[in-house]
Amino acid sequence: MKLLVLIHRLPFPPDRGAKLRAAAELGYLADRHEVWCAGFMDARGGEGRSAAEASLAGWRRRCRAVAAYDLCRPLAAGRALLSVLGGATATEGFFSGRALERQVLTWGRTIGFDAVLAFSSSMAPLALKVPAGRHVLDFVDLDSQKWIEAARSAGLPRRWVYALEGRRLAERERDWIGKFDAAVLVNQREAALLAAAPSEAHAPSRRRVHVIETGVGADLDLIARERAAAGAGPGLPDEPNVGFLGAMDYPPNVEGARWFARSILPLVRMERPDAVFWIIGRSPTRAVRELDDGFAVRVTGTVPAVEPCLARMRVSVAPLRLARGVQTKVLTAMAAGVPCVVTTCVAEGIGARPGVELVVADTPERFARAVRVLLEDRRRAEALGEAGRRFVSRRFGPHAGMDRLEALLRGNDPDPAPARGPAGAALCRVG
Repeated sequence: MKLLVLIHRLPFPPDRGAKLRAAAELGYLADRHEVWCAGFMDARGGEGRSAAEASLAGWRRRCRAVAAYDLCRPLAAGRALLSVLGGATATEGFFSGRALERQVLTWGRTIGFDAVLAFSSSMAPLALKVPAGRHVLDFVDLDSQKWIEAARSAGLPRRWVYALEGRRLAERERDWIGKFDAAVLVNQREAALLAAAPSEAHAPSRRRVHVIETGVGADLDLIARERAAAGAGPGLPDEPNVGFLGAMDYPPNVEGARWFARSILPLVRMERPDAVFWIIGRSPTRAVRELDDGFAVRVTGTVPAVEPCLARMRVSVAPLRLARGVQTKVLTAMAAGVPCVVTTCVAEGIGARPGVELVVADTPERFARAVRVLLEDRRRAEALGEAGRRFVSRRFGPHAGMDRLEALLRGNDPDPAPARGPAGAALCRVG
């Protein structure tokens, strides 16, 4: 097939959850079809820019063509404001650009695409302008719900702004489902939110909504070599390293890192004064960098690969109090056999069995107790890590669901996700 893939944040490199999913989809399709790809590059800083350009060069060899445009944040913010004032959403304005649109529409007139895949709702308006036999939208998760949840904890006037964006974007999401041939979500929890429309007139067609979970993988051979080099053997290391993976300019990750460092780690260190909290991820904000005391808390910034970090990790944590979709950083740690302690809203997006394949805790006391147990009890930690690894391997293999995505692009619709009622749609926060 001749395919157009539009991605709001191009996965060059795939260094965060949504980018990992985008890279998996793009790579799978590029290996099997003729793919034209377009979107924005969101790389900041010299190191990040170099990595992005190196990754971009590799993808240009795999695709027929790649049109990558820098995302200038001040200009994007201005477009977002104008979009809101015009009655649309900030999301649509932020990820728009004349150069991108001109290139995509030129391709649309001259190539004759069999199908268009829009990755994230941000790319939906542009995708619908391109003539093609099929149009498929991968929401990943519902961006409207992120705004709605953020509004609940924001102060004025941001609360009003966030709530307005959430309401408008929710309306647009349901409108796009009606215009695309198929819509994809990352898990059943997100699909249930659509099923919980305020009225039957607003509810999307169930036939159009499909769940395709994010595939994930880790270089297990590299992790084994790193552990051997550190003298740890095939099992978990002895060092009480507690790690948190994620993009550290993403507000929920920033808040989670600060919550763990200030409210949970001191309780862990009451019994394990040698425990060290490693915050691993690109673009740490000032608030995250200030947590690094050179002793109990360490901040790495961008790392070339996460596997060496995972090899030295005894416990992985995801202390998020606001989470949507599937947290790929947790799946990556589980795939490496590292035991994970997470909050309820993270666990609900993954679907693993609490106490068997991961540990769930929502208060500082319970979270700290769970971490301490895994630091002290090697047998328990390794059993949990192995159970988590088997769960991810079984359900979230590197190419999980890609054949279903390909079928949607061809028009051979697989069975849509079974619709579940509003019971599964409760917004998740941790008190």
